Amino acid sequence: MNLPADFLPKRSLGQNFLIDDNVAQKIVRAIAPQPDEVFVEIGPGLGALTKHIVPLGCRYFAVEIDERLLPGLQAQFGGHPNFQLLHADFRQIDLQELVPGGGIRLIGNIPYHITSHIVFTAFAQRGLIRDVTLTVQKEVAERIVAQPGNKTYGILSVVCQTFAQAELLFTLSEHVFRPKPEIDSAVIQWKMQAPPLPILDENFYLEVVKTAFGQRRKTLRRSLHKLALQRGIALPEVIDLQRRPETLTIAEMILLANSLVQTRADVEA
Repeated sequence: MNLPADFLPKRSLGQNFLIDDNVAQKIVRAIAPQPDEVFVEIGPGLGALTKHIVPLGCRYFAVEIDERLLPGLQAQFGGHPNFQLLHADFRQIDLQELVPGGGIRLIGNIPYHITSHIVFTAFAQRGLIRDVTLTVQKEVAERIVAQPGNKTYGILSVVCQTFAQAELLFTLSEHVFRPKPEIDSAVIQWKMQAPPLPILDENFYLEVVKTAFGQRRKTLRRSLHKLALQRGIALPEVIDLQRRPETLTIAEMILLANSLVQTRADVEA
């Protein structure tokens, strides 16, 4: 599917369409789709990835927010009984309703300015997702795979690596997109897995992560002081609280949050 010459990509939707079929095929090879699988694609756009996967016969849900692209997508893929086109914002999609059985393989070339929102939406429903392969801003991809001690290690790194194994597969030139983005791009893949330690209270764990990294230049003692004070609990010494959050491994962050949960339970008992 080609864009009409007079089609104007919407900046508000962060549209940069993949136009290089060699790159599309490289991404599809990394995904390695099989006929018995279930795919949800975020923003199929011109069908660059779609056209290589739908003919395999797998169940395919294409979620497109731009109504201008719907007729072309429907014309190109509507003849495949395994293809379903949804006019929606992925962030509003309930995957449980869409695919009750789960096992979803989530893919897409997503708007860079809402990458974090999309990732957090996906991870909130990760029990239904097998893996995720997305084209994102290179800088964001590097943050996602960053390790403790790296200056780019932060909330996105911790959340993603808590629940999945993340890998930056390869980078992409600006020339494979139309219009050309002003930033570098990369393809990243997450394979969902259990956390390294059981998490006693997931919502509280995420709150601890966001609170700690919200003041990343402060020590844990200072950044978590208000959170503990609001709940009437003392900060546990299970982790050296003079450390900064970017030095903690995923397991240490879970251990810290779990200790806070246990302290809270003791206070409430």
